Amino acid sequence: MRRLGTLLLLLVLALGAGSATTGCSSQTTTTTRTVDRPQSDGSVARETTTEEKSSDDGAHFGILSGTVHAVGWVLALPFRLVGGLIGIIF
Repeated sequence: MRRLGTLLLLLVLALGAGSATTGCSSQTTTTTRTVDRPQSDGSVARETTTEEKSSDDGAHFGILSGTVHAVGWVLALPFRLVGGLIGIIF
């Protein structure tokens, strides 16, 4: 019985980890502009322009992927330094 509870808890944590570590930070703005322009014959021409603008603040990391990214960056740092020194020498 205890093993079933442990397996159920692990299953819930595994399925919930994906939604807990993902995020959405982009924003889309839609602007619609309507202009009435009088014509030379007395009628009015209606002109409609729609513009969509999407903005994103750059790379966003979740909890797990951010941790992996930071560890990878720290591990790669000595290799980047040695490569930079070799590039300066030669």
